[in-house]
Amino acid sequence: MKAKNLLVYAVLTAILAGLVTLFTWRMNGWPSAAGQPVTYVTFVAWAAYFLFGANIKGAAKALSSMVAGVVAAILMFVLSLAFGYDPWWAVPLAIVILVVPMVFGEKVKIINNVAAIFMGTGLYFSLSAAGAFGDEYTFKTYAIVGLTTLLYIFFGFVAGWITIQFNTFASKLWSKRKK
Repeated sequence: MKAKNLLVYAVLTAILAGLVTLFTWRMNGWPSAAGQPVTYVTFVAWAAYFLFGANIKGAAKALSSMVAGVVAAILMFVLSLAFGYDPWWAVPLAIVILVVPMVFGEKVKIINNVAAIFMGTGLYFSLSAAGAFGDEYTFKTYAIVGLTTLLYIFFGFVAGWITIQFNTFASKLWSKRKK
């Protein structure tokens, strides 16, 4: 891409990044109990959009795998609590138990992107680390944090799609003038 086309693309992408930040900050962690912006989840998903093929089909497949990852993270929390939530053994044991089916996700067509499964789990945990649960470990809280994670991932994928549209626009901007 020529420098002037790249400049247009860069400026449009920068404006989009600013708008994404403003939008997610205004959401203030909604709908989870985090009460703080979790913009980083959107930016991770934005970058992941390109890793998953930079198209809607790849993003949809990754999203279904990320849903599986969120479910796995919830089950890790539930198992950890069932084991007494002793950090030195309960959490690692829950992880060992659930990573096996996460890896076997590669055999299930709709969730066979193991990297996306692990990414969904990690992003769910990131909301936990941000205080999304508060002091409440209930089914409702798990579900709300899971939906929050997936909502912010979806916004990141939309930002990735828009970025591709900007690239296409910028690439064609001055090509018509040469003909």
